Amino acid sequence: MLSVICAGALLGCGYRNNATVTNYTGSALQNSSQDTGEVENQEAQTEAEPEALELYIVENLDMTDETIALYSIDSDQQLRYKYNMTTKFLNKYGSTDTWAEFTTGTVVSIGDFLPASGALSQVQKSADVWMYEDISKYSIDASRNLITIDGKNYKITDKTKVYSDSAKILLENIGKDDAITVTGKDKEVLSIAITTGHGFISLVNTSVFDGSLIFIGNKIVSMVNGNETIEVPEGTYLVTVANNGWGGSQEITVNRDENILVDLDLMKGDGPSYCLMTFLVTVPETYVYIDGKIVDTNEPQYVQYGSHKLVVKCSGYKAWRKTLVVNSETAEITLAMEAETESGTTTNETSNETAGEASEQAQEIIDETVSNGPEEETAGSSIKSDYDYEVDYLSTISDLISNLMN
Repeated sequence: MLSVICAGALLGCGYRNNATVTNYTGSALQNSSQDTGEVENQEAQTEAEPEALELYIVENLDMTDETIALYSIDSDQQLRYKYNMTTKFLNKYGSTDTWAEFTTGTVVSIGDFLPASGALSQVQKSADVWMYEDISKYSIDASRNLITIDGKNYKITDKTKVYSDSAKILLENIGKDDAITVTGKDKEVLSIAITTGHGFISLVNTSVFDGSLIFIGNKIVSMVNGNETIEVPEGTYLVTVANNGWGGSQEITVNRDENILVDLDLMKGDGPSYCLMTFLVTVPETYVYIDGKIVDTNEPQYVQYGSHKLVVKCSGYKAWRKTLVVNSETAEITLAMEAETESGTTTNETSNETAGEASEQAQEIIDETVSNGPEEETAGSSIKSDYDYEVDYLSTISDLISNLMN
């Protein structure tokens, strides 16, 4: 598998740009005027909190377009915002969290917008809500708009949203055997999401790959820092690592509550290993540098497995400075440059599509860190490999990788 990430490493926070707004229709209730029935402890104690943060429900995280769709509880609208790898995804305590943990139905607050890109500066799980995760013991009384969990009743209102994956569904579509995650505030339910269970991947014998990146399917990327356990949704994943001439991939299946042992020492292969990499140049007089050394793009180049610095320059076009992580025997990269116009903006000189073949799993991450004038710019490039499903996912995590690599 060989994939490319290309996005701007954008810093700071600033004004709010206009988000794309779509009027929201539909709710968990077919008739919001139905009697909600009796609710235990209905008089919830409220605290006066100045400037309380507006709350949103995550409805979709589009990894291809790098956008996040949020339902505004206050305005009853869906808003779509940009995010990138400089966007901080935080848990309710303010610590960094993986964006894959922000599943549909998660209640969050948001920060300001980055001045250069217009992307959100941060998305944080709300500390003002409660959550029951992956529960199967519950009862729903649709006639009274109540859900009972652990013997306690909670109100389902006309603003309660119910999801299956990222699709909005009716309350009656929840099956009796479905596991659900319920999030609410005080005695009211904000969201119900049909979920699957979770399992664990325990990394051992990591010394060869410490300080490098590990990819777990199309959902999770992390830095390897010694033996550790990573929680993942149940499913089948391709686990990939590469560092200093060593690397490999392994497919694993994680079942609910199961702990899978992944021995990275068994994935290193025979090293040091090299990738025979071919660069397809779309613009004449394009200069390509790997680890500071110019390479002849007319000939395939042997590149050692692991991380490398890639720089691409051409007069009249935006430069690239990126991090390359390679894990395949062969790979082909098309360098699709973006031309600078007289106004200082850029236009795509070529399509972002590339023709690439990998005889084994290949991994390439290109992390944009180039500044052109006062704002950070982005460059276009992508890789097609035997594992195309990884491309869309990896294209959304470029800035995260930039932060990890730094």
